[in-house]
Amino acid sequence: MLKKTIALTIACAMLALSAGCSSSGPVHEETLLDKNWGRSVETAKYNQILNPEAGKDLTPVEGLSGKAAENSVQKYENSFKKEIKQENTSTSTTSTISN
Repeated sequence: MLKKTIALTIACAMLALSAGCSSSGPVHEETLLDKNWGRSVETAKYNQILNPEAGKDLTPVEGLSGKAAENSVQKYENSFKKEIKQENTSTSTTSTISN
């Protein structure tokens, strides 16, 4: 009888272990980062294969003017500065006079 109980206990433990290990766990939704993981490396590699002589081209790249780029950088840097808000605080004391 004891051997059957031990065998049944071991069988139940093995079943529980195998069920626990085989579950997929919480469902993980694919994020935008997961979808694009490694995309920048692949794009850089593709562009180097497409035009390996691109580094020798010294013509300026068209885009933002210098002043517009400077304004964008300044706005970006200012976004990290914390505004110090001064709250109006007042203290008052009251005293009671007892007779």
